[in-house]
Amino acid sequence: MRNIEHMKGKMFQLIDDVRAMVEAAETEQRALSSEEQEKKEKIMADIRQLEKDIAEEEEIQRIESQRANHPDNDPEKTQAEWRSLGEFAYTVINNPRDERLQRREVGSQTMGEGSEGGYLVPTQFSDQILTVSPDEAVIRPRANVFTGGEADFKIPALKYSDNNMYAGASVTWIDEGDVKPQTDVEFKQITLQPYEIAAHVEVTDKLLRNANMVEQVVRNQLRGALIDAEEDAFLTGNGVGKPRGVIGSDPAIGVTREDDNKVQYDDLVNMFARFRGRRGVWIANRGVLPQLMTEVKDGDGRILWQPNARDGQPGSIFGLPVVMSDHSPDMNQTGSLVLADLSYYLIKDGVGVAIAASPHMKFTNNITIIKAFKTVDGKPWLSGPLPTSYETSPFVQLENA
Repeated sequence: MRNIEHMKGKMFQLIDDVRAMVEAAETEQRALSSEEQEKKEKIMADIRQLEKDIAEEEEIQRIESQRANHPDNDPEKTQAEWRSLGEFAYTVINNPRDERLQRREVGSQTMGEGSEGGYLVPTQFSDQILTVSPDEAVIRPRANVFTGGEADFKIPALKYSDNNMYAGASVTWIDEGDVKPQTDVEFKQITLQPYEIAAHVEVTDKLLRNANMVEQVVRNQLRGALIDAEEDAFLTGNGVGKPRGVIGSDPAIGVTREDDNKVQYDDLVNMFARFRGRRGVWIANRGVLPQLMTEVKDGDGRILWQPNARDGQPGSIFGLPVVMSDHSPDMNQTGSLVLADLSYYLIKDGVGVAIAASPHMKFTNNITIIKAFKTVDGKPWLSGPLPTSYETSPFVQLENA
């Protein structure tokens, strides 16, 4: 199967070459030289041949598409449409006129303003891309994730006061026969509006002819890039055109370290005292690791954190696991160490993952750019710390004085 878009790109380039040759001669007020005329005629012959080849290939692909969708063909393939992610991506790249793709075409109405268009990955493959294990990321596997639909998503949050309230609910005890009291609890809506995030990769035409290799590019490189960018936004994002991260968010409590650029036992104690949650995890910059393993000691002079190096088991501090993040700020910045219950972090996925391909930017180099994109938003569930007698929060960050 020939790539029609590549053929068109080559033809347009030849047309530009002829036009440039003729205009140059006209500017110099002269006729084409015999050598230029011969070159022009050869280029024009190539253009006519490409035009013919394109028309033939379009007709062949149209007929093949009709055959592929005919109910008398392979019922398993008709039902599943595509048997693998690689086959789907291969179709997007090499046969974008396939009728099956037209039902999956997306644009600004589906993916949000700014989308350049593409094709939604079938659900069974999209779910594989969106599923992220705790080994691949810190936040998404531990957060509250909502899926389905592209519209704004609202969930009740609470503006905490001194009343007895929890996660958006007001609680009172009522004696038998007493009138149920009215409440002036002040509620707030947390709104999540998925933003577009995209990853690009350049792929040679030779690789594009192998559906299995195409699948590896999408499943490994593009998926990995999306996961990495998400993780950075969920942890440090400022909420402008992207998710609002944990660090520096409204509910985050800052604990000033005893000594700048160091982590000491008292720092960890103070963070733990401010923490409120049931599934906490310490999120650390890798630069914190040497100090935790060699310098931070408890009151009896024992190293506080000693993970099992032989078995590769993660250690814990005060019973809560320690995980490393490449997106944590440096040691001298706020958030190099965070204690968080990430079940209090909300993630809203959009309609799914889409794929697009363009050969135009680098078609002379036989390179196609593949883009995988999706929409997602995330932000803490709380509007602020919990103002009990001793202010606490599911998000506690270490910071310099």
